[in-house]
Amino acid sequence: MELYLITGFLGAGKTTFLREFVRQFAGKRLRLIINEFGKAGVDGALLRNVNAVMAEITNGSIFCACRLDKFEEELHRCIADAPDVVIVEASGLSDPTSVQTVLGREEFSAIQYRGSVCLVDTPRLERVLHTARVCPKQLIVSSLVLLNKTDLASEEQVHAAAAAVRERNPEAVVRTTQFGAFDPAWMRDIHPLGGTDMTGQPDIQLQKQLIELDPVMTVEQLTGALRLIAEDSWRIKGFARLEGRCLLVDCVGPAVRISDTDIETEQENRLVLLAGPGMPLRRAVKQAIQWYPGLIREVWE
Repeated sequence: MELYLITGFLGAGKTTFLREFVRQFAGKRLRLIINEFGKAGVDGALLRNVNAVMAEITNGSIFCACRLDKFEEELHRCIADAPDVVIVEASGLSDPTSVQTVLGREEFSAIQYRGSVCLVDTPRLERVLHTARVCPKQLIVSSLVLLNKTDLASEEQVHAAAAAVRERNPEAVVRTTQFGAFDPAWMRDIHPLGGTDMTGQPDIQLQKQLIELDPVMTVEQLTGALRLIAEDSWRIKGFARLEGRCLLVDCVGPAVRISDTDIETEQENRLVLLAGPGMPLRRAVKQAIQWYPGLIREVWE
């Protein structure tokens, strides 16, 4: 049984890439483990049509003590089910440097770790490297780093991103791509890297919030509220049903994106907000609540 790890900071395009990556294993039995830092799972709903058995682990990183037990439980289920391939999509806020330590234990000897692929949001990499301590750690465990979203980046940004990756991981093969596209020839670039094991620690300064939208809210009002919050967040995502439309909210940094979707989910009108230390997320949310009274509320669980 083979296991591949997919990493990448928030909004780098991991879920889109994963839809492409699974095609490399046509005819094989697949099992996906999807990890999201927020309490509401979104990526799992987006991947429902992938031909694989899927498990979700939410509300924390699978490599931190808070969720490591859940990850180990899923690994034991994998061993019992004996699929051909296991693919783990780690949270964008995960520190995966302990992956080989976890998988190297005797109890998981049936699982052969094949290596990690890291997705990079090319135009945002410079900022992310300086504000998110887990981003460099995701790079150093990956033998294949894909500079994604190059259609949105200048030539200078692409060269700078490639140089930044190689500075932190000289062993990695760096490829450029758009929309998470994957060339089958790149499979040869994926292999385990040695000397990267560290103790994964949770980022205690990470800010997480969950907000709930009133169903009477309009799409225009939602767009306005998101613009008030997005600048002070790393990621906002979730599903909303407003004005008779089913919507996917997927904001990366200040870019607000709302699109129609046909995905059915029980997590409607709840959005997960993630931000780094020092970012005024709470203040931005309170401002949005003041601007749109009765239409947005904070959820405490």
